[in-house]
Amino acid sequence: MSAPLQLVATLKAGRVVGVHAENIRPLAAQVLVGKSVDEAAALAPAIFSLCGVAQGVGVRAASAVAGGGDFVMTAAIERALSLEAIKLHLWRLMLDWPVLFGRAPERQRFAFVLKRIDQVTDERSAYEAGGSVLDLVARELLAGFMNSLREPRNLSEFADACRRSGSIGDALARLIEAGASDPIAHPVPLLAPLPASVFADALPGGWPDADYCRAPHLSGDVYETGPLARHVNNPLVARLVIHRHRIAARLFARVVELSDCASRLRHPLPGDMPALVDVAPLPGGGALARIETARGVLLHALRLDGDTVADYAIVAPTEWNFRPGGVFEQEGAGWAAPDVAYAEWRLRALALALDPCVQYAVSVTEEAAADA
Repeated sequence: MSAPLQLVATLKAGRVVGVHAENIRPLAAQVLVGKSVDEAAALAPAIFSLCGVAQGVGVRAASAVAGGGDFVMTAAIERALSLEAIKLHLWRLMLDWPVLFGRAPERQRFAFVLKRIDQVTDERSAYEAGGSVLDLVARELLAGFMNSLREPRNLSEFADACRRSGSIGDALARLIEAGASDPIAHPVPLLAPLPASVFADALPGGWPDADYCRAPHLSGDVYETGPLARHVNNPLVARLVIHRHRIAARLFARVVELSDCASRLRHPLPGDMPALVDVAPLPGGGALARIETARGVLLHALRLDGDTVADYAIVAPTEWNFRPGGVFEQEGAGWAAPDVAYAEWRLRALALALDPCVQYAVSVTEEAAADA
């Protein structure tokens, strides 16, 4: 069975061109139509299991407002969302990124941390688990920066600090040393955390139809969502962006966000961080919930007929980043590659940095040079 997300490109005269992301996964939200709210809230996490907590919260939040009530963000909801995001971030950081650089995945370490996180049952255990994750970030993922008396002055020092920070640091250093990864003069803008009302007001026709769900935008403009968009103002992340190392910046931003998630476990509902969830009414009836997930912004649009779901639409982060004309297609093209193997490796790095929530396959075809 082929992967639902096919990422294809052509290598022509030493440059990668014709990058295309074909996303054939079905729009499964319609399965929720005709179900009761309780049934939909139970079914959504089963359909979208990778971010099941966020999907279930989306159903509950949107249905509360669509039914004429209010959605109240609680510490318990934030804790559940933060725990899910931590697991997804660690999965990528410990299992997937090392493999891309020929290293063994850190399965035992991942299992140990995961067991610690799965023991969270209340505020105290959440506080302790948050401390364990912060300790992991400080001692391993960012050790080279934590142990330095000053920030790196240049990219060479940045790479040296990364290399003293375990397998993820090694990946960051090698990404930096591979050269700038942003070949376009005007990169796709980053989707900063925005309230649900902004998305609701900008929806064409007041509802995310199938075309919008496949290729979301904000008032006609294409955006990138995810950890980089949320943490581009972090000084170290910004340093990488300024030097056009956006793949490395996304990886670094994921580590920064891991710390934020851990902080939310220890100090819930912080006033100095954007809310993870909010809801806005839709002009034609119903409601739109916005949930910040590990991969980016998730939108749930719902209309009710009594307690029954009359219409449902979900806009996932993958559709923002891998839409036609989106950040993967734009940033993946226009750079030099010595051979197909390198082109495929770099496109895999870009895809992993953008983190689709479905299986994907990368393929590059070399076009024969024209006869002189």
